Amino acid sequence: MINEVLKQKIINICENEQGEVCGFVVKDKNNNFDFIKVKNRHPLKESHFLISPVDFLQIKKEYIIEYLFHSHDGTSIFSEQDKYCQKFHNLNMLLLCKKTKIWSEMKCK
Repeated sequence: MINEVLKQKIINICENEQGEVCGFVVKDKNNNFDFIKVKNRHPLKESHFLISPVDFLQIKKEYIIEYLFHSHDGTSIFSEQDKYCQKFHNLNMLLLCKKTKIWSEMKCK
């Protein structure tokens, strides 16, 4: 899991956004962790997220992706769609409930 400073950075970003926030927790060449927010391109941003393949490939080219991140407004439980995406993309996932500030992690199996 990520450190408290990075968690707080992500919380601050989520508090200033409407709908689901999405992005990536990454490591740079010096093994420093950071969060890169990307635009949620889903038409129903309040309850879904969609990341552009171009955004994904650009980030993957420059960083090591540790987690695919997104937020939920009212639950810290991964949805069935989240679980499907995690298996399809084979990426660890990190979820933040914006209301309760509870984090959930789902590692690849």
